[in-house]
Amino acid sequence: MALEIDDKVTPSRSTSNNNKNDVKVNNNFSLTINFGDSLNVLALIAGVYLIRRIAKNRKLKKKAEKK
Repeated sequence: MALEIDDKVTPSRSTSNNNKNDVKVNNNFSLTINFGDSLNVLALIAGVYLIRRIAKNRKLKKKAEKK
């Protein structure tokens, strides 16, 4: 049993490909600051300031008592 292989030749077509690659880039950088965040930072700074002030006052009182 012989297998017959038919070579089918596809006719070459002269078609032109119109490939258009349109790339649109929109770079938007946005920085949002919430008032809640700024209030937390201000409260943190105020807290550190108050703690240092209280600690400084206590040190001065202890030095004054020793003298």
